Amino acid sequence: MASAPLTHDRLLAASDWQAIFDPDTRIIIDPEAVPLQRGDIAPLLDLAPFGHRASGPPGTVTGDLPPLPETLATAITDLATRFAALMRCDTVRVRLEGVTGNACRKVHADYTDLRLICTLAGPGTDYTLGDDPDAPLLRVATGAVALFKGHMFGPGHSACLHRSPPIEGSEERRLVLVIDTPSRQADG
Repeated sequence: MASAPLTHDRLLAASDWQAIFDPDTRIIIDPEAVPLQRGDIAPLLDLAPFGHRASGPPGTVTGDLPPLPETLATAITDLATRFAALMRCDTVRVRLEGVTGNACRKVHADYTDLRLICTLAGPGTDYTLGDDPDAPLLRVATGAVALFKGHMFGPGHSACLHRSPPIEGSEERRLVLVIDTPSRQADG
């Protein structure tokens, strides 16, 4: 897919996740990776706030989460499998969070190698393509999968600065899926 150079650091809107290995690419946004309907996840929003964590082989990791709508469990398994194949790991860590407050509201980069974030409902994750946390922010569309490079991705690669959009007091709720590699993972 075509890239959109915005500075020397790039955002790629791509279904080819391999492009994340390009040193000039900090983030990949795949707008068509999660084919869920609002009705598939609406009941979970009523339970927010919550946070569920699981780790294990991508094909079975949802078994350690509370019962989920089948379409959501399938989507998580598919994304975990694809992420594990990309990162060449046998296990992944998964977080599914119902957010009602200002979680991770400061612009930051994670101390991990690569993090998949997909906001399934509510405002998507904000990000910038440079190193200035005060730069204007862009927003990942709700339902799109974003791969964010972290500080530990590797030599010659720059991390992607991002934040959760502040929603406290707005009555908005977010349903956020996060997938990490089993090692070098840190919350943030």
